[in-house]
Amino acid sequence: MVLAGTGFAAIALMLPFVTLPVVGAVDGWRADAWPTLVALAPATAAALLGHRTRGSGNVVGSVILVTACAALVFAAVKLADSVLSVRGVGGASIGAGAPTLVAGTVVVVAGTVLALRDPSGP
Repeated sequence: MVLAGTGFAAIALMLPFVTLPVVGAVDGWRADAWPTLVALAPATAAALLGHRTRGSGNVVGSVILVTACAALVFAAVKLADSVLSVRGVGGASIGAGAPTLVAGTVVVVAGTVLALRDPSGP
């Protein structure tokens, strides 16, 4: 789940976040949404390392969850930024980039939470 969500977040940066009449399409790189991938890096690294991270403790898992949640907050702010930037501008539209970034980040957070679950739980 984490790798799929990170993949969707990376693809979202190439999609248009907004299209403005004079400027044209603004993708995630130009919209400064790339820090989301930086915040998703710890979760992605832990997913790539897989079983080798077991036994690292709940502290490391909690730090990974906090950074993934920070990425989600940042992605939500970028979505709000996209919505606000097209408000009141004739001919402007919201692209698929910002919603895809939020969706991918939600998948990463969900995957991180599932990875932190105690397998001996109820």
